[in-house]
Amino acid sequence: MAPPTKARVAILTCSVVAVAAIGGWYGADLKMSQEARKSTYKSKTANGPETLAQLEDARMALVVRRTELEKKIAELDRKRTPADADVSSKLGDKR
Repeated sequence: MAPPTKARVAILTCSVVAVAAIGGWYGADLKMSQEARKSTYKSKTANGPETLAQLEDARMALVVRRTELEKKIAELDRKRTPADADVSSKLGDKR
């Protein structure tokens, strides 16, 4: 039997890595779509109080996200240098 060439080893290695990466990607996509289906099913089968609780949970998550984004924006505004502020004022940035 002939010894494996460098090209053959490289092709085999790349193939194994590609199969593993695609499998991981497909598995993650499958999990996300299953979670989306479960969420849709829960929202369709929920009665009044359950729907209200779900909406309140979603609202709280959005409020938390908005607060985090506002903090990040304030931090970035605070870190801006005077030169950046001059450029922004010339471009019409009215924050």
